[in-house]
Amino acid sequence: MTPGARPDGEHAAGPPFGDPPRRRGRPPASDGARTRERILQVARDVFSDLGYEKASFMEIAHRAGVTRPAVNHYFGSKEALYGALFDATRDSVVDAGVANAMNEHKLTRQIGAFLEAAAQVDSRDRTHARFIAASVLDSVRHPELNDRALGQLAEVRVFLEQALRTAIERGEIRHDLDITAVTEMLIAILWGMGLYAGYVGTHQQLDSVVQQFTRLLEGDLW
Repeated sequence: MTPGARPDGEHAAGPPFGDPPRRRGRPPASDGARTRERILQVARDVFSDLGYEKASFMEIAHRAGVTRPAVNHYFGSKEALYGALFDATRDSVVDAGVANAMNEHKLTRQIGAFLEAAAQVDSRDRTHARFIAASVLDSVRHPELNDRALGQLAEVRVFLEQALRTAIERGEIRHDLDITAVTEMLIAILWGMGLYAGYVGTHQQLDSVVQQFTRLLEGDLW
């Protein structure tokens, strides 16, 4: 009997000529990018909901609708995934906010533009705000995460300090302003807004908060 022949003389069905069977492998680049982004989005929520210690690849895979090995394919460890979340948040929120602020030439508008950029990210995906707020708390519970969380705050601190110093040079604000204290006050307010955006208010409410805070800075609220 020749290979592939059946006892009745017919040949077993096989793939048509010129069309070899598909081999298993990595998904196309576009699918891979979407899967990675989906994992990051879900991971932000899982870390925010459960905290760093209790968050697991199994839970992330379950919520993302992928297999656990798929998560491992993109991120070799929980530490690597957590680091990628900080990088993505910096790019999407912090760097975007600073770039938006640099288009303005008045302190109050710079701070308002920074917040508006962050609010726009929140309108698309509020997991960013949730992660920013929760990651600060995780850094207190887990000192090994301190560098990431403090580094993220440091980038915002540098932006605010520079904006305040430039405003003093332009004569917009008092020359004897305590820049360090005011910077920390603004960081506390921004972190509180992140907490509000991620867990409390709607995007529309956040928009209103940003508008009223800008009016407060401009002295036009009362």
